[in-house]
Amino acid sequence: MHRVLLTGGPALTRDAYARIIEDSALLTVQAQSPDLTHALAQLPSLRPDILLIDALALSPWTTTLLCLRRAAAHTALAVIGDTPSEEISSLLQVGVTGILGPRIEADPFVTALALISQGGTVISSPSATTKISATSPSPALDQLSTRERQILAMIATQPDNKTLAQLLGISPLTVKSHVNRILRKLGASSRAHLVTIAYESGLISPGLLAGRTPAY
Repeated sequence: MHRVLLTGGPALTRDAYARIIEDSALLTVQAQSPDLTHALAQLPSLRPDILLIDALALSPWTTTLLCLRRAAAHTALAVIGDTPSEEISSLLQVGVTGILGPRIEADPFVTALALISQGGTVISSPSATTKISATSPSPALDQLSTRERQILAMIATQPDNKTLAQLLGISPLTVKSHVNRILRKLGASSRAHLVTIAYESGLISPGLLAGRTPAY
């Protein structure tokens, strides 16, 4: 069972997320906190598998990003709610690996959280309603770093290294170096081969967009 710490947003909304999580066979709610600062302070002691943050809690923006960067060292981070497209790049840069739209349905919501908690990167459209099957990333990906897993997931939906670099806030040359290391570690022969591995390993699933900036 993957442990989820819920924070931010209205109490009724958190309770709704909690009910969906507790009804699943994959997740359990470890704790809830109305305040993001308090939730972040609990990370070292609670050590949840994932911190799920209501997008309404992401203020003030600059201070929050600094806090999230530090929090990413302790747990996987996911944001749910209305997230402006121009802010998605910044969230990816500080280590957020899940950005979920407010209209995502219960089954994809649970599957997305399970994938994120195991190293996957999931970005869903605000109107995402696709039902998908639950999968878990393959142990073969254990040799990849957190950043390499993130880039592998994003390769499946981004056309080139330049686009990846813009989303992650790093240089195309750095992305190229990451991609080359991923190819070598996984014994892959091409970028297309990496896309196949990303899907077959369960790192990402059809129906949820990994690393793609949604259209608003």
